[in-house]
Amino acid sequence: EGMQLLEEDTQNLPPRIRCSDACDPLTLETNHTRCLHRIRQALQHYRDLLGSEIFREQPQPQLESTMEQLLRHVQEGHGRPPRHPPVPAHPWAQPLQRHLALKRLRSFAAVMGRVFNHSAR
Repeated sequence: EGMQLLEEDTQNLPPRIRCSDACDPLTLETNHTRCLHRIRQALQHYRDLLGSEIFREQPQPQLESTMEQLLRHVQEGHGRPPRHPPVPAHPWAQPLQRHLALKRLRSFAAVMGRVFNHSAR
């Protein structure tokens, strides 16, 4: 009848920066709380993903360490945020999930870089 494509697993999707997160330059100058909260959520997601079984065969210790360092910089209060491992993937799907995770992390890093670059001015 036709080929059916698997739908993307929305449970493992990273938090995305939205307009409602107030990461625009004007709002960042007066109130950056919502924006930092969303960035923190995404950093935690990527840190957890990089430490999950998806990356067991191709670990990314430097990226995982970078996520930890960034989390420490945007952390509210004290303590280390808990890890929430993503739902385990089928072994045959892991290469695709690794590729998608790294692609999304690259996009997120570009947006996060713009946010922090503007707020540093």
